[in-house]
Amino acid sequence: MTERRKLESILTANGLVSEEQLKQVLSYAQAVGIDLHEAVLQKKIAPPEAVMQAYAESIGTPFVYFADLSVDEGVAARVDSMTARQHSFVPVSIDQGYLLLATTKPIIPDVADKLQMVFNLPVKWVICTPTELNAAIAKYYPRDAARMVQAEPTSSSRPATQPKSSEPLSDEEKKDRSLKTLVAFNFTFAFVYFASPYLPLLKIIATHVTAILLCSAIAGGIAASVTWKTLSR
Repeated sequence: MTERRKLESILTANGLVSEEQLKQVLSYAQAVGIDLHEAVLQKKIAPPEAVMQAYAESIGTPFVYFADLSVDEGVAARVDSMTARQHSFVPVSIDQGYLLLATTKPIIPDVADKLQMVFNLPVKWVICTPTELNAAIAKYYPRDAARMVQAEPTSSSRPATQPKSSEPLSDEEKKDRSLKTLVAFNFTFAFVYFASPYLPLLKIIATHVTAILLCSAIAGGIAASVTWKTLSR
């Protein structure tokens, strides 16, 4: 049995990133709190299709182009939009006794178990690019559409009747919001720290490093809070 290669090895072996770029992107992924393939995508070091193909190989999951899939809208309609958007997947079809999903990462066990209960089928998935998946989610699960999980009707089951008043951001949107909030904090902190000798309100404490650091941190915190709330609307 051939041992599965790690993503780092695939990326460098396929010439998608250099050793130096790999070090930089690994550091970035750790600092921001995202997976390596997501960091490579965000840094735009390599084509998304190639990155996702490498990622799919590293986790032992098939890579497909979403355009090559045929979505059964009846299957998609049985999954609520909040779950699909929050966990970034689109149910494609019932395939050879499995519920087939398109996603950009493995489905977490709790969600897979929930889907298995709804469809009474085991779940498997294929990997596609984030751009294709986001377009598919927008098509089948628009934000203004309140969908509910519905199992096949039986004599002892009743469909859910409570609509969803709002939907959480997708994983990609959450990560984007967190990154922008971090940038706002760092930029504001650095600006106040280095500009303190020239700002009238801070000139008096410009010689006290601790006071400058405290003011910079407070300003950064305010900027981060405003950014977070603004992007949460």
